[in-house]
Amino acid sequence: MKKMLKIIAMLSVIAAIVFAAGCAEEQETTENETQADSEQVSPATPETPDITDEIVTEANAAQGNETIEPGQIITEAENGKSMSIKKGELFILQLSENPSTGYSWELNVSEGLNILSDRYSQEEAPEGQVGVAGIHSWTIEAVSEGSRQVNGIYKRPWENTTGTEENFTLTVEVV
Repeated sequence: MKKMLKIIAMLSVIAAIVFAAGCAEEQETTENETQADSEQVSPATPETPDITDEIVTEANAAQGNETIEPGQIITEAENGKSMSIKKGELFILQLSENPSTGYSWELNVSEGLNILSDRYSQEEAPEGQVGVAGIHSWTIEAVSEGSRQVNGIYKRPWENTTGTEENFTLTVEVV
């Protein structure tokens, strides 16, 4: 009986230490984070450590009759739309995400597109608050010509897909 009490006490101490370490962990924040209150992410130069501003400004893609301006990003507003981009050019996709709820974007790109960077930036949390939303950013390069697809589903990875999840689809014509 005494051994069992010692084991329970030891496990309780270990659990308390692990829990306290998880609660005390500070989240890395960056200067260009977007507010979670907005449903659409404003155009901005994304934070992609492997990509220079010069390369980002070369991502000049056409969407319908509109041209994506240099440094502008693709957001939820472009869901279901098409864009045209030259082989070798880049575009940046930014989608709102709150992984503290268990939900995250599962992004798939068709052959001919290459994800160069994949980054999540959490918004600055008010003091004492945890679990705030942020922005998930992907820098994607068009590597071969043809009609390509970017498909995303916003769900908890351990749950089955039901068909009621939020989806993102973008058709990319690489010329």
